[in-house]
Amino acid sequence: MINKRKVVAVIPARGGSKGIPGKNLYEINGKPLVQLAVELAQSHSAVDEVYITTDCEEIYSLSQQLGVSTPELRPSHLSRDNSTTVDVVKYLVENGLLEQDDVLLLLQPPSPLRKLKHLNDIIELFTSEKVNAVVSVCEVSEPHPYKVQVIKNGFLTSLIGENASVPRQTLPKAYRLNGAFYLISISSILEEKTFIPSGSLPYLMGEIESINLDSKMDLLLLETILDKGLDRGES
Repeated sequence: MINKRKVVAVIPARGGSKGIPGKNLYEINGKPLVQLAVELAQSHSAVDEVYITTDCEEIYSLSQQLGVSTPELRPSHLSRDNSTTVDVVKYLVENGLLEQDDVLLLLQPPSPLRKLKHLNDIIELFTSEKVNAVVSVCEVSEPHPYKVQVIKNGFLTSLIGENASVPRQTLPKAYRLNGAFYLISISSILEEKTFIPSGSLPYLMGEIESINLDSKMDLLLLETILDKGLDRGES
């Protein structure tokens, strides 16, 4: 619990994935990504309950073995490419697995290098600051948002309307969501329909530990990081 509020970890794990087929069951040291997420959540004493929400029979069977299954598979209308995790949370509230006064710990499986240390820091920050959310981020190296272009009517145009020719050293630091951690009050999600409600605090993570498996190139990068032990070098 955090400040007398129940903490529920939810691990969203659809069966479909275009970039990496069967991604959520990809194994590291013999354990699927979904299981790694479960074990991380269960390793912290503040986490009261853990659930895997999935539309996949194989993942659902694994969640039952791990004792973290929902009563049923996720409905098909919440398992499409355009389905939102906010809608999944709303569904879990409507079905009594979550309550508005709870705190949600969202752990997406494709972030295999996050550690208990990070979770400790995030929970401590949430507790001490008494905010609505703490969200993990990583500093953007390249390309900087000022440099990103889109094509409009056949011509290059700045995505955010900024001069792309300024020296990189003069640009402000920018950060991206790395998808590793969202710790947020359920009421804030329902009210603002986002996992980054007003007043969200950032939790900065390193580039290596922020790896998010979305493509086969990400898998090659992960294998290199693990083979060389680079994941042990960041704090």
